[in-house]
Amino acid sequence: MAPVSAHVRSAQFDALQRDRLPKAWMADLPGSTTPHVLVTLPSFSLDRAVYDHYGDRVPPLENRYLYTLLRAREPGTEVVCLSSLPVPNAILDGYLSLLTPAERSRVMARSRLVCADDPSWRPLAEKLLDRGDIVDALRNYVRERPAILEPWNVGPAEEELSVALGIPADGTGTLHSHLASKSNGRRLLRAAGVDVPDGTEDVTSPADVVAAVRQLVRFRPLVREVVVKLDDSVAGDGNVRVPVTTVTDSEDDLQATYDVSRLLPPWYVGVLKRGGIVEQLIEGDEFRSPSAQAAIAPDGKVTVIGTHEQRLGGANGQVFEGATFPADPDYASLLGRQTHEVGLQLARNGAVGRFSVDFVATRRSSGAGWDLYGIEINLRKGGTTHTLGLLRLLSGGHYDAEQGRYVDVSGRPVCYAATDNLVRAAWVSRAPVEVRQRVSEAGLDYNRTTGVGVVLHLLDCLEVDGRMGYVAMAESADEAAQLESQLITALS
Repeated sequence: MAPVSAHVRSAQFDALQRDRLPKAWMADLPGSTTPHVLVTLPSFSLDRAVYDHYGDRVPPLENRYLYTLLRAREPGTEVVCLSSLPVPNAILDGYLSLLTPAERSRVMARSRLVCADDPSWRPLAEKLLDRGDIVDALRNYVRERPAILEPWNVGPAEEELSVALGIPADGTGTLHSHLASKSNGRRLLRAAGVDVPDGTEDVTSPADVVAAVRQLVRFRPLVREVVVKLDDSVAGDGNVRVPVTTVTDSEDDLQATYDVSRLLPPWYVGVLKRGGIVEQLIEGDEFRSPSAQAAIAPDGKVTVIGTHEQRLGGANGQVFEGATFPADPDYASLLGRQTHEVGLQLARNGAVGRFSVDFVATRRSSGAGWDLYGIEINLRKGGTTHTLGLLRLLSGGHYDAEQGRYVDVSGRPVCYAATDNLVRAAWVSRAPVEVRQRVSEAGLDYNRTTGVGVVLHLLDCLEVDGRMGYVAMAESADEAAQLESQLITALS
């Protein structure tokens, strides 16, 4: 399709959002019976360096959002799932197995799977824009019915596709995406009354990192380590830990700059030119990384929909690898209140749709109070979107932000443990069918009656690098952890 200027594209997108999103949003609310179409767009509008990092894992990551097919059970809801490549039958069958035979027939009749048939490492929206036939077919399928586009995040290509389809998006456009950069996010968190670690925004070079560290240690001489973060990064992949001594061991700024540069990945410095932050690494005798998820309606109403304890790993201990739900009751309600205030700030500045806030929680000794710090705002979907969405569709019910807990339609509490990063090199040759069979033989399959069991996902990533994911659901965190342990044993 012929490209348009950024100014024209953003203006067209904002007009579409203003004119059509309120009606589509209302039609898509839980319990609505208004006929409408939900279009799932797992398009990751990210820096190309991030695509290089994920590579062949991108199509399986897209397929995590097939859980939205379960929405087609609802009266009035039709679902279109978009993807880069055809969905493998074994992966589709895994989600359909969560339904009764009657529900399965209804879902298949009221849903469509549409693929761009393009394996390249780039956003799905770009691939679809290259396929005018698909765009035309989708537009004709939706016609004048209310419809809502569910992108992972909204970049230029996602905006252009939204306009081309005439479908508003459940997400914040590029004119306002800067609100959640690491630098602006710190400012917005402070405006919402949330404590943030000491640090510096708008860092653009290793020399700026050196200056930021020198400034920090003047006021916080006991700080041992900082984290350098790219303004626009995801899952912690743009975070690098730097010991303060890398800077303070030399009085020569040029030498210190060189030493800092050596700690950064080769691709990092070029991306840092677009902005980043340096902030104190928060430490304590006990350390946790909770998060909260919320949504901003077109009218500015903010709803907190969940809290999690994030699991971090990777070489620098900064990469999101999974989560337990909900967050610790000691501070879950406070997470909700602070996230609600952040949402109101975002809404006043033009944001809409899903967002999350990452925190760190520390305390000096067991039994002492927890100190909470806001770390970043994610104005997009994230690593907990598909797991929380799956829970809501399977169990019904709602998250009580004041109580910090989730209850299903029968009033039972629901917890889960989940990851996208269960990896074993020896599993590369494993077929998804074999994995499902092992889980079933161990008696771990999700049970619709009890609401307890394991749901597998990302099984099409096994052939890429031996990676898979799961959601282990139970009435308590301890029971969910036990399911995880049993799952690992069954797969070993």
